[in-house]
Amino acid sequence: MKNVITKKRVGLCLLLLVVSSVWADQGEGHDEGAGAEHEHGPEESAGEVNGHSDDLTLTEAQRRMLGLRVITLQSGAGATRSLRLPAEITSNLYRTWEVPVRVDSQVLSRSATLGQHLEKGDPVATLFSAEMATLQAELRAVSDEWRRVRSLGRATVGNQRYLDVQGRYQDLKARGRGYGLADADLADIEKGKGDAGVYTLRAPDTGLVLSDAFQQGQWLAAGSSLITLVDESELWAEAALPPQPGLRVDTGTPARVRVGETQVDGEVILSGHRLDPVTRTMEVRIRVPNENHLLHPGMFADVELVLPLPDNALVVPEEALTRGGDGDWQVFVEEEPGVYEAREVSPGQSLEGARVIRGVPAGARVVTRGAFFLASEQAKSGFDVHAH
Repeated sequence: MKNVITKKRVGLCLLLLVVSSVWADQGEGHDEGAGAEHEHGPEESAGEVNGHSDDLTLTEAQRRMLGLRVITLQSGAGATRSLRLPAEITSNLYRTWEVPVRVDSQVLSRSATLGQHLEKGDPVATLFSAEMATLQAELRAVSDEWRRVRSLGRATVGNQRYLDVQGRYQDLKARGRGYGLADADLADIEKGKGDAGVYTLRAPDTGLVLSDAFQQGQWLAAGSSLITLVDESELWAEAALPPQPGLRVDTGTPARVRVGETQVDGEVILSGHRLDPVTRTMEVRIRVPNENHLLHPGMFADVELVLPLPDNALVVPEEALTRGGDGDWQVFVEEEPGVYEAREVSPGQSLEGARVIRGVPAGARVVTRGAFFLASEQAKSGFDVHAH
């Protein structure tokens, strides 16, 4: 019995020795194969093309599968970019008038209403003033005297009296204009027309009554505003420009103003050079033609400015920019069909869906669509793309 057990143990030991020897032979063969592949297989390593280990390669089939797109960088004079800004439509202050009461007066009746379109010379309101009654009486008397003196002539009445009467007459007419009287109203006073102390204020120009702040029968002190009159055939768009070093918006820059579905072309007439202390933005004012009166003060708008780029500026779509392993921006330049090299660049001004870059020369062929895929493969330890 003991002999049988001993023989079985010996056989088992022999079997284990044989198996261990086979495993050792296989392991050594595998290591040699791996070493040979590492040493002699440059076709399978990551991007070993033309001696540049940083280059990435794609076959024609792979490029078609990815929809790879390449553009040629070109610089040229006359290149522009668009800048969008929020804005508000405001009145053109150069075409806006305040119609005030120039002397303490009482409103007898109104002739203009809110939103009414007035022509130059149209009546705004009829008022009464005791001071105006005094002016009217003096003007009637002096105008009669002036007519007599003028008809007699300087030689007859004497030079001193002639100049004295002429001066008082001109002074009273100037006071009447200062009170807001039109030349036609002054002529009526000289003729003795109208009630004492009653006078009419008129529109100084054509425009729309934007606001009024008076009631009939109300007493108003000198300087009080009756109405605000605005010519809406030309308005302003006030935009807020964020501060960006080197960003200039010159007077005369074309601008496109959009309010809903309405679009109007205008131009910049003012560009501030100092930040607003509250909003930390710079004011840009755009003149907006409004002949059809489609726009009104108070509306919100979007303004698109067309700004020139430097003549040597190179622009790429945003999708061409990726991050390299060190975190810097880069683009992929096509060295030859199917061979791509990462080049570090410095991004400049941000455009609408594009970016000005520096670091590659004009004429370089830069990958746009497919750049993200190349960056992903670049981040791997190897580059082995298969067009499955």
